[in-house]
Amino acid sequence: MSSAFIILQQMLVLFGMMLVGYFCYKINWIDDHTYGKLSKIVVNILNPLLVIDGVLGKNTGEDLNKLAINFGMMILYFIFLIIISIPVVKILRTEKKNLELYRLMMIFSNVGFMGIPVISALYGSGVIIYIVFYMLGYNFLLYTYGIILARRSAQRNSQRSEKENGENNTVSFKDNIKSIMNPGVVAGTFAIVLFVMNIQVAAPVASFIKYLSQCVVPMSMILIGASMAQHELKTIFNEMKMYWFLLIRLVIIPIAVALLVRQLPIDSQILGVFILMLAMPVGSIVVLVAMEQGADSTCCTKGSVVSTLLSIITIPIVAMFLP
Repeated sequence: MSSAFIILQQMLVLFGMMLVGYFCYKINWIDDHTYGKLSKIVVNILNPLLVIDGVLGKNTGEDLNKLAINFGMMILYFIFLIIISIPVVKILRTEKKNLELYRLMMIFSNVGFMGIPVISALYGSGVIIYIVFYMLGYNFLLYTYGIILARRSAQRNSQRSEKENGENNTVSFKDNIKSIMNPGVVAGTFAIVLFVMNIQVAAPVASFIKYLSQCVVPMSMILIGASMAQHELKTIFNEMKMYWFLLIRLVIIPIAVALLVRQLPIDSQILGVFILMLAMPVGSIVVLVAMEQGADSTCCTKGSVVSTLLSIITIPIVAMFLP
């Protein structure tokens, strides 16, 4: 069975979960209030537990060289996306109010919610330890730099009303530090300690964490579907600039990188994880973080929904270029 076909099957499963959320919202089983509360649970409880679960029962193993290479690739992954996001938003001539949000969507893809089921379906559960490194880096960056970007966007959008009302709601440095100290960062730190020191937790605790972390993928996909249902479909799919952005994000960048790195003398699975991570759609948690910080989550919703739908086709295409 080809890599592209295996991934296509997994993408269809995730799409089905989105449809569940879409129809639950339409029949009022999920309303705006419920959506907001569930979002807080996913961001502050379930997603951090998913990071911890990723290292439980894992150890550094015998081949430290592979883990070190994978760690280096993870660092390269985020540095590359942070840097490339700057010229991309300029090339697209993104509106000022959405600059930070487009950069958020460029940097933070669905490495955990979609990365784990898609990549493990292709390579098996043995590569999850590689994905965990990306999740740890992702969460540290999301709950630090990501929150700063979201808050900047919220502040930019609120400046007009502040000027009109004569208010000054600038967020202090102390408030920024407080926002960084959150469940995501705490969970990431704890996960690194568990992994590096090879600490074993009690079986009931491990089961508790595993059961809750297994809710992340379906809950996130359901919330994406519910988020999509909150808007008229024509408003979700009517922004042409978003399609140009996603063409760059989902197709051009991962394929170009795949052609560049596939000849490197690095384990094919490590390279495969790196390339597929670049091909993942906009992270659903970006929508939740934008909403939590008071930014315009509609822009992120468009990016998350449209990219997730397009990724059903684009990820299998990128998989054709895997080493």
